[in-house]
Amino acid sequence: MNAQGFAKATAVAWLALTAIAPASAATKINLLYIPGGDFVPAFVAKDQGIFDKHGLDVDMSIAQNGSVISAALAADQAQIGVPTPPVLLQANEQGLDLVVVAGATVLPFPKNAAGVIARAGIDSPKDLAGKKVAVPGFGGSFDVITRYWVGTQGVDIHKVNWIELQFPQMGDGLKSGLADAVLAVNPFYAHILDGKLGHDIGNPWDSAPAGTMIVLYASTRVWAAKNPEAVKGFRASLEDAIAYLKDPAHLQSVRDSIAKWTKLPPAAAASIAIPDDLEPQAKPDGLTFWIKAARDQGLIKGNPDPAGLIAP
Repeated sequence: MNAQGFAKATAVAWLALTAIAPASAATKINLLYIPGGDFVPAFVAKDQGIFDKHGLDVDMSIAQNGSVISAALAADQAQIGVPTPPVLLQANEQGLDLVVVAGATVLPFPKNAAGVIARAGIDSPKDLAGKKVAVPGFGGSFDVITRYWVGTQGVDIHKVNWIELQFPQMGDGLKSGLADAVLAVNPFYAHILDGKLGHDIGNPWDSAPAGTMIVLYASTRVWAAKNPEAVKGFRASLEDAIAYLKDPAHLQSVRDSIAKWTKLPPAAAASIAIPDDLEPQAKPDGLTFWIKAARDQGLIKGNPDPAGLIAP
């Protein structure tokens, strides 16, 4: 075989090999999420093939409540989850070593989307001393922000009778007298007000600085260190999904994704606003408020560096 023939044969063999060689495997991720508007970009990224484009094979699993997320990440049952900042701080205090891989939504909170709804006779947060105030879970962001807000109004938070009620039970809690006030979020907030079960006395979320993270995407530090390209691809996927959902032409498909992944009744799913407070690139300033508030409320003893809590 002459040189020209040898070169041709080599090229043919190389093309054959590359044709049958397996493509680089996508990184498998089980994303454990809470059904809500904060995570619409993830819903869109899944349905529009955006995760796939960035080399990620993402399965979506609903967490029945936020308390299970940290444990699931530590056990590698999920690789990315959506704890609130106070939950992440407390998990790390207990030695789980979680890091933020991406942000979700940040303050300011959308107008008319959340607030403390109180029974008749309670006109301001100053009236909450001695009253039963419901939050969806102790130690979570709604709990921490409500206690902080009440404290800024000159009320001793230890004189408030704090109770736990999940959002769907808050309306009945007010109606029955189980709770005197509740911190609710849409669609439950609007439903409680429409039912005239109470009146709004203020939004605790207004008391924290703009840019503070409301919820976030997290993984273990070990997983993030082993999968830097997946972390990069996850952030890029959220960026692309945000660009997609901001296009008015995509409104119906975005709505379809919300209904699909929240698994809420159609009317409830339709009431979820497409968020405009999205910030997938997490910033240290987004955690500063939570570190101080969690320390002041005795949830953590340490004083972690917020920059060190964000994956590179």
